[in-house]
Amino acid sequence: MTDPGLAVCLSSSFFGHYAHAGFLTGLDQHGVKPGRISGCSAGAITGGLWSAGIRGQQLEDILFSLWFKRCFFDLGSLWRFFGVVTWSYSAGVLSGSRMERFLGNLIGDLRMEECDPRIEIAVANLTRGRGEVRDHGVLRDFMIASFSMPLIYKPRRIEGEDFLDGGVSNGTPFDHWLGDPKIHTIVVHRIQHSDDEGPGKGPCGVITGCHSITWHEFFERRRLAAEASGKKVIFVETIHERPRIFHGKSARSHFQAGIETGVACAGQVLSELPASVVAGTSARLAIK
Repeated sequence: MTDPGLAVCLSSSFFGHYAHAGFLTGLDQHGVKPGRISGCSAGAITGGLWSAGIRGQQLEDILFSLWFKRCFFDLGSLWRFFGVVTWSYSAGVLSGSRMERFLGNLIGDLRMEECDPRIEIAVANLTRGRGEVRDHGVLRDFMIASFSMPLIYKPRRIEGEDFLDGGVSNGTPFDHWLGDPKIHTIVVHRIQHSDDEGPGKGPCGVITGCHSITWHEFFERRRLAAEASGKKVIFVETIHERPRIFHGKSARSHFQAGIETGVACAGQVLSELPASVVAGTSARLAIK
């Protein structure tokens, strides 16, 4: 049975949707069913699909399909690349059009407020100049906006406003739950890389490095706020090697690592929570 007081946050992470999907699967296998899910970037992809009712084998089939992997790229990228580097005619190398068609065929015009569990997605609202956690609107639009990294993807136009990657300001959207009396437990699932040598020295590496610095700075502030809130907040990590663009078979190991984390979280953290955590101290669990 879904627990309306349990909220799960899925962080942003490069191709982290495999580990996030495994994590939710591991929780589900042990009967841990959150009533609220929030996500950013890769977490928005997984959380959105899960909240739309796509789970189990169907979710695996989608994530590991060639058609899904192709959705992150498009044939017009080379043309737009020159527009980006010359600051002339494009605000992003990739358009997100393939993902839009793919998700449109999969979930149609399903709105976030119609999902069960409830889904909330972090985005950066360029029009209003602020980060937001949206809980209403067409689900696929905000899923795509949330992973649209600046300059890599074009801004996403939704209802007259422009949106980009939620990780710009909120890679772990959970702090909006800290003051919610309906939420008794928050689980924050993050992904760490065991072989992380830092970003590369090329343009993409510089963008990624800046993105990572901002992400970690904001996360630390939110972690401290969680400790001060008195709310039961559990920080959980899945650790695996850094995904490559052409990750191939390694994605299976990332999914399995996420399952192991979810099983451990369900069996060792949620069901046997120490008194210190109940009092408001954050717990941290890392599965390698």
